[in-house]
Amino acid sequence: MRELEERTGVRLFERMSNSLVLTPAGEDLSETARRMAEEADAATRRLTGRDTELRGVVRLATLDSTARNLMPSLQRFSLRYPEIEVEVVVDNNPANLSRREADVVLRVTRHPPQTLVGRRIARHVFPVYGAAALIARIGADAPLDCYPWVAWESGLTLEWMERHQPHARVALRANTAMGVEEAVRAGIGIGHVACFGADARPGLQRLLPPDPELDVDQWLLVHPDMRRSARIRAFTRHLTDEYAAQRDLIEGRRGPPPTEA
Repeated sequence: MRELEERTGVRLFERMSNSLVLTPAGEDLSETARRMAEEADAATRRLTGRDTELRGVVRLATLDSTARNLMPSLQRFSLRYPEIEVEVVVDNNPANLSRREADVVLRVTRHPPQTLVGRRIARHVFPVYGAAALIARIGADAPLDCYPWVAWESGLTLEWMERHQPHARVALRANTAMGVEEAVRAGIGIGHVACFGADARPGLQRLLPPDPELDVDQWLLVHPDMRRSARIRAFTRHLTDEYAAQRDLIEGRRGPPPTEA
């Protein structure tokens, strides 16, 4: 930074006791550098989008719970396209595709970003589940307010609880779908769990059917500059087919498997 200031003859930073603060000249240079970085990212996307070979890396950004349930599908993709490497970026914050943080994103939302292109591939539903051991202890016919609850920290399910179970005793709160599901599986309490995770493995029983006000769509999205890349098209087509084959499970029509003794 000192070398840059010496070359330009302009002070770019004010030295505070324990930090650096941009001067007006530094802010101007920072904005120029940001625009240059965006142009470089755009050029990279356009070049990558013209790739016609079924090889290279595909970066997929998704949530923790989706990534866990997706692994069998990714294993089948790897067998089909052995020269394509899949990089899974697990983050509950949305990835920035413009900055190449990912090539493809699986996002659970009712309002996908208009800057991306893609399709809705499923609709997730959220019944109330409980662990078999917890239900056996309290009683399957007991009112729901007799149970401890595992609650989401925010979002539609929290609003649902405030309306329908305002006096529920909350034993644990979690900010991710996987956190809620694992807490329910552990018998800490009952709670809303997506059928995609709950019904794929034994151990959970439904106490309430899905409430349509909690339904949320699963979107498969890419940046417009990347949609013509051969490997991206192969990957998104594969995931679309995989989700179509599992739609009954995802949308709650299959039901949970029998609980193991």
